[in-house]
Amino acid sequence: MSWKKAAGSLGAATALWLACTPAPAKADTPDEPCDRACLEGFAKAYLQAMIDNKPDQARLAGTVKYTENQELTEIGKGLWLHAERLGDYQIYVADTRREQVAYLGNIRTDKGWSMLAVRLRIQDGAISEVETIVPGPAAGEGTFDLGAGAAALGKARPAFSTALRPEEKRDRSQLIQAADLHYEGIDRGNGDIVPFGENCIKVENGVQLIKNPDFPSPVRSPTGAKLPNYQAMGCQDQFNTHVWDTDQVTDRRYPVVDEERGIAVAFVMYHQYIKGPCAYVVDHGPACPGQAVEPYTLAAAEAFKVRAGFIEEVEAIFTVLPELRLRGLW
Repeated sequence: MSWKKAAGSLGAATALWLACTPAPAKADTPDEPCDRACLEGFAKAYLQAMIDNKPDQARLAGTVKYTENQELTEIGKGLWLHAERLGDYQIYVADTRREQVAYLGNIRTDKGWSMLAVRLRIQDGAISEVETIVPGPAAGEGTFDLGAGAAALGKARPAFSTALRPEEKRDRSQLIQAADLHYEGIDRGNGDIVPFGENCIKVENGVQLIKNPDFPSPVRSPTGAKLPNYQAMGCQDQFNTHVWDTDQVTDRRYPVVDEERGIAVAFVMYHQYIKGPCAYVVDHGPACPGQAVEPYTLAAAEAFKVRAGFIEEVEAIFTVLPELRLRGLW
């Protein structure tokens, strides 16, 4: 039905309300495809409904599945009770083939600033799946304390909102392969198999952890030897030190792939220190946390920007789970 007919049947006041309501551009009926504007519209409407704690404004399916940090949660509970407003750091990734959309950004809650990753699946004109990751406190001394990152963020980097040139694009399977090789590089302790771009950077929970000499590495040598600052290194060089040899990545999923912009979003279970308490880094021997740390699992979402087959940027958001878990709920 056209807006003109709607106005005639509903009245001028109702028509004005409809025109001003932020709603997805398409998929008002199950037969209509949901394009980028539609998917981003669903995401923005959902996020605003969460901020306002008004689930009825989120266009949810009756059987919607909602998880928060890999725990089944009721819509209207959890983060819905604490969210106050979104920050300026916002990344939207739209998968028009699978009708899924991811959001990564910073958020203000009644507990302070944090990061937020959300994945939505659209089916039959409604949101049928909501997967949320919102970071909690760091696991303990000796791990990365990234708590101050979210509050300091400005606008998101333009690479995540920029379409690739035709010669830079890769298909869905190639984008997923590039992202998955990142995790293979961790599992095998080999950065040479990962297609890192020369200028690759990585941001984790709002803090740049590649080519950032101002962020000191938290690992220490048990012998007291001076270790390099691994956060000052480039992506490939950092991997090839074997500093991540203690870690393993399981339950790798790639539900959102944006072929136009060259982005694959992964949701994974990342296990730190599961292979041992210390890494044995090239030329320097053991590198360990400042104090003993038990193995723990991160529920993580990571967006990989892939240009001409090479990983250019990585945006990661994760939280520490209360127990080791090889698999999530998806």
